[in-house]
Amino acid sequence: MTRPPTARPERVQALRRRLGKVQIPIALGMTVVWMLLFDGFRLREESLGLLVLGFGVSVLIMVVFPLPPVSEGFHFHPWQFVRLLAYFFWQMVLSSFQVTWQTFTPGPVLSSVIAVRLRTDSELMLVCTSIALSVIPGSVVVEVGQPEHVLYIHHLGTHDEAGTERARRDTWRLEERIVRALGARVDIAKLEAAETVGTESV
Repeated sequence: MTRPPTARPERVQALRRRLGKVQIPIALGMTVVWMLLFDGFRLREESLGLLVLGFGVSVLIMVVFPLPPVSEGFHFHPWQFVRLLAYFFWQMVLSSFQVTWQTFTPGPVLSSVIAVRLRTDSELMLVCTSIALSVIPGSVVVEVGQPEHVLYIHHLGTHDEAGTERARRDTWRLEERIVRALGARVDIAKLEAAETVGTESV
């Protein structure tokens, strides 16, 4: 049985539609995470290959599992971006020491899953915050609650109320750095409004 002549063009058009939904900023962000996971930023022979492979895997994931469109886009703020990098790398170093300490301390490693409601409703800021949290040692986003924009984070060292509140405030600080560095004006306005009225609660 022969296929109708229109079957092949339709499949090509469907693939093109999927490729057209690939969001380059998100793919680049996923590529950065890929490079961090595989130590690709250290200059070596396979660094370029890791970069190309990471971008290819990111595009493939977005083709197979298309994300909802992100209409806000990035708004780059240079000084705030420097503050974001400084804060992010400080958290990386600090969290690495904390995870190492907990690992080698006798007794069980205590952890819990906490819920943190973000203060902006931007899908792009939600994705960026989730990626950054998952890269920092000791924390990983296990679920995203929509449309409330609640992140459910598995976090080490949050076995009591003080640890839970500290982890929640660290998440808000990271969100603030990301929004001020990459967010649109409306995102920054919503963040500042939430800080003013004190809606930092789930």
